[in-house]
This record gives sequence, structure tokens and C-alpha cells, in this order.
Amino acid sequence: QVRIRYRRRTRFVFYDVTNFFFEIDQEDDFRRKGPCKSNSRKPLVQMGLLLDEDAIPITYRLFEGNTHDSQTFMPLVQETRKSYGLGRIITVADKALNSGDNVAFLMAKGDGFIFSQRIRGADQELREYVLDQSGYKDVRGVVKQIDAWAEHEEGEPPAFFMKSRPYPQLFWVTHDDDKKRKIPIDVRQIVCYNELYARRQRHKRAAVLEKAQSIIAQPSRYNKKDAQGALRYVKNIEYDPKTGECLNSKKKPYLDLEKIAEDEKFDGYYAIITSEIKMPPLDVVKAYHGLWEIEHSFRITKTDLRTRPVELSLKQRIHAHFLTCFIALLILRLLGKRLNNKYSPEQIIKALKKYQACHVTDNVYKVTYYDTILEDIAEALNLTLNRRFLTSGGLRQLVADSKKEF
Repeated sequence: QVRIRYRRRTRFVFYDVTNFFFEIDQEDDFRRKGPCKSNSRKPLVQMGLLLDEDAIPITYRLFEGNTHDSQTFMPLVQETRKSYGLGRIITVADKALNSGDNVAFLMAKGDGFIFSQRIRGADQELREYVLDQSGYKDVRGVVKQIDAWAEHEEGEPPAFFMKSRPYPQLFWVTHDDDKKRKIPIDVRQIVCYNELYARRQRHKRAAVLEKAQSIIAQPSRYNKKDAQGALRYVKNIEYDPKTGECLNSKKKPYLDLEKIAEDEKFDGYYAIITSEIKMPPLDVVKAYHGLWEIEHSFRITKTDLRTRPVELSLKQRIHAHFLTCFIALLILRLLGKRLNNKYSPEQIIKALKKYQACHVTDNVYKVTYYDTILEDIAEALNLTLNRRFLTSGGLRQLVADSKKEF
């Protein structure tokens, strides 16, 4: 129905994974412990979510909490193809999904991909290519924040430049004998520098280095969980592998200045690889920057739609809870499309929550709130929302009319 009534666009599809923790201590077959986005050590479930080009959800799937992000992709796409009959798709995802098996799977199906690529953990050849300043070109129309700065702020806007090259990249792919072997696949590598991103990375590192200094001064006050990323920059410190507590040692911890300098060199840089070698690199980067919408959808689901906390234990009820939240997200995004994306999802939710009717007397109810967002919703859905008073029958009819429009 979404494809028929809203002309769903699926040339590009956006995929990402998040997880939801439960306030329990013991695992079961479904709620398992794994790396948590919220840094919780509680049992989790993983959710893979697929969006179309307009950020309208296509489908989702839940996985056990200890499932690696990269292993969620193929099962969901296979189910989606069977259920929705998608044509050729170009999947846009972050580096967690950038595995040889996922790349080979998409290429075998005749599909394409746009994935981010690690730089700091990449081979020497890619890192040298990133730092080589030849070939970079200053471009605009990619990053909304930079474009807004250029339009409204005085002074020189933050820099954004990029370069690209075709490259035969090697990927570890699992073969029929369950052994991984490297195979070359022709891709286009695109490297970008975003000055706003560089500033954010420097700001985050300053906080990490402050914690690293505290660890060096009083290592016994910290364990591995408390230290988190700060240990990356501390040398000569030992922790108990079981408890995570700091061990007494004659070694004196100190800052790893070489590691800090090495990381600073790559501030602001990020890399993208794509199977679409003939696509203009600027179009590839624009498509990749649309990935923020799926992170936005996760944030809406977890906060505004109150997916968390999940106070359920039976597997079928957990599935029912997430299905309800998914449908709510779908309706919210469709409503945003009907409003020509004039308002953010958060603004729509806030206005709808305020639209309430209070009982006055007998069969009469008074509508207590109305604004321009509700006015536009009424026009888009052909509803009458501006009445000050309604009967119970009028309320039921209003609910019935709103359902017809979707």
C-alpha cells in the first residue's frame, strides 16, 4: 500500500542496527548480552531497520542481542525481497555493515552498496591516500550544516572537500567450504574532509584525554568500564581480565603521545566505498549523508514513541511491542510526507499530543488546543480539527475519518 499510494522510492535504501536493553540480569534465548549502544551490560535485542529514500520505513527485524551488526543484513534483505518485490537497490550503511560477505551478497544479487570505510584501522596505502592533499576539491551542497552556515553566518564557511578514485579492493569472503579468502572487487573510494566533523572529533578527544589524565593520576579509582575509550591513550597500565579492576604494578602509566598525534592527523576525514563506479562521486556522498535519517528514526522510536523501557519478558509480546512502535513510526513518516516535510516528526508528535478533548457536560467535549501544525494536518487529511466542541459521536467519527486517509 505504501508503494502504491505513496510511490515509494527504493533506488537507495538505508540500513542500520540499534539495540534495546532490558532491566534484567540473566540472559535467555532471545535477550542476550552484547555490545550495547547505551553502554549497558544488560541483556539486549538487536533491531535492524530499513528505510527508503524518503526515510519511510520499509521493514525491520529483531535479532538476538549477541548478533553482530554485519550478520543482521543478509537475512533481512532476503526476507524483504521476497515480501516486497524490490527491484535493484543500492544499500547505504555505515562501516559496521562493511563486510566482505555483505558486499559479495549484494554484488551476487546484482545490487549495489555505499558503505563507509575505516581510515584509522585501514592499511597504510589508504591512509597515505587520505593524507595526500593532491586531488581534493572544495564542494558545496552536501552537508546541510555547512550550507546553512554559508547562508546565514558571516565569515568563511567551514571547509568541505573530497576526492575519489576507482580501486580494486580486497575483501574477505566466506566460500562454500566455510573458509574466508580474499577476493578483489572493483569499487570507487571517496575520501571527504569536513571541518565541522574535525572540530567535533577534537572536542570529544579533549574530554577523553582529560579522563586519561585522571586515570594516570589515580588508576586505582577506575576499572575498564569506567575508563572506556580513555585507555586508548594510556600506556603501562594493567587490568584484571575478569574483574576489570586496576592491578598494582611497578609500571608508571603515562600518556601515549604517539597515538594521540596519529589520531589527530585524521580528524575530519572519512572514507566511503561504493560499487557504483560510474555514479558521480558527489551523488554518492549526498546519498551517504542521507544515512542520518535512520539514526533520527531510532532516536524518535526510543524517545518520542517510547519504545524504551521494554517491560516485557515473553518473546511474542516483545515482538508485538516492537511491531506497534514500527507501525507508529511508519504512520508518523507518512504523515510527514503528506505535509511535504514542512515539520519535523518531533513537532508533529508534540502537536498531536496536545490535541485533546475534555469532558464538559453530558455528551459535550471541549477541544483544548489547536495550532498551525494541526491546521495543516487537517487540510492534508481532509479532516475537521478546528471545532471547539464535539459530541462523543463526533469524536468517534473523527477517529474513523483519520483512519480512512491512511
